Amino acid sequence: MWILPWVLAAAAFADSRTGATWAVRFNRPDQTSFYSSIGDEEYALRDAFLARIDALASNDWACLATYTFSGNTAELGAAGPILAALSNALVRGAKLGFVADNGVDVASNYWPGLSLTGLSTRAGNKLALARAPADSGIMHDKIGVFWYRAATQAWVLSGSWNFTGGASSQQWNVLTELQDNALAAAYSNEMREMLSGRFHANPAKSHAHDGTRFRLADPEMWTNGWVRFGPYPDDSAGGSNALTDVVAAIDAATNEIVFALNKLTRPEVAAALIRACDRGVVVNGTIPKSDRAATNGDSYAIYRALTEPTNYATANCAFLYDAYTTEWKTTYDTNGTDLTHAKYLVIDPDGARPLAIQGSANWTDSALSSTNANDENVQFLPHGGLARAFAAQFDAMTDGTIPWCALRSGGTAAVARLTYWLPYSNAYELVQTTNLFDLPAWTNRAALLPVRRGTDSLPLTNAAPRRFFRIRPVP
Repeated sequence: MWILPWVLAAAAFADSRTGATWAVRFNRPDQTSFYSSIGDEEYALRDAFLARIDALASNDWACLATYTFSGNTAELGAAGPILAALSNALVRGAKLGFVADNGVDVASNYWPGLSLTGLSTRAGNKLALARAPADSGIMHDKIGVFWYRAATQAWVLSGSWNFTGGASSQQWNVLTELQDNALAAAYSNEMREMLSGRFHANPAKSHAHDGTRFRLADPEMWTNGWVRFGPYPDDSAGGSNALTDVVAAIDAATNEIVFALNKLTRPEVAAALIRACDRGVVVNGTIPKSDRAATNGDSYAIYRALTEPTNYATANCAFLYDAYTTEWKTTYDTNGTDLTHAKYLVIDPDGARPLAIQGSANWTDSALSSTNANDENVQFLPHGGLARAFAAQFDAMTDGTIPWCALRSGGTAAVARLTYWLPYSNAYELVQTTNLFDLPAWTNRAALLPVRRGTDSLPLTNAAPRRFFRIRPVP
């Protein structure tokens, strides 16, 4: 009898990775809004924000910012539970701010008796509330800044997760949770600008904190990181903006690039990715069908450029994946709006100079280079653990960069079929053992697999004793 095969490097599919001063968290959507279907990690990002709010004590300071805000139940929502947590923190004496885009309904009671407007006008300790104007840009941040212990310890939560239930159950999202006072001071300054009513291209808005350098107290951070805040000082090619920093980072890649981008419209990024492939760098990425499948999609032209072999000088081209619709990996992207909502790119996660780039920004002109559009934030994180955590999110969301196998049929039949995924057209083998924990026993080759990229299956003859399987590159 055969048992369910073991997947090589299964630890890469963890929903969060943490260090003493950092964490990367991502959710697992299920495309449903039923109480009975809530997964353990479906609301992981919302719960990270709630835990940070619940930890605030008297005179601690925090500020949140979001582009969208909705969901009024404790189990399935986001706005309601956040309002309840903010209200309780205010009662404890914490000092709180909240920044909302113009489209956020600040007057709605997403929780019984609680709204953003209500919290900002209540007697006693109240919420500082700011709402972006309807002008040339949007307030697109998704941020939490938290100062604890008389402002001696600070954490920043930032990523692609808007404060909605749908962002948890219907999209793939990711965030970083970083402890660093210099980084938090930069985010706090950005928040205070907006709390004072200075948004977008307001000429009075200070950009002194744009480009702030910081370094986590962690040995895996091999040099200083930095953060960019849009709008930017200079939108010219090579000017002071996040796009310039992104292109320079891609041009420094030596081994591997992984990206998951809700929108990719900048030809400068496509050209840099093609140059990387021409240098021999392996590039893996995903863009949602809703943004690149139709000719009128924002990312259509860039997707076509990356998938056109004649644009490359060698046979090494970018590998583009469809994301799975749910955590169970049974259905690929069905063109639902913004299935892949993440906004990150990882460079050389297992190399000597790993770098993760992530934040609120879609990779468009208005978010990466414009001088008069969106309020955004983009983190540049030269840190091995952070980079590998984002790569693990990519592997959880797509077929991924790690070979895997799974028994798709079996029972009493004489022959079962082993389904497997090969990420590259290299030589792989299926190996087996009767002892899962005896690493030296993983030497018995069950099959040499055909050299190809993609999903395939292999018949397995029923036999005893039970065996464990994994896929690995041929040594």
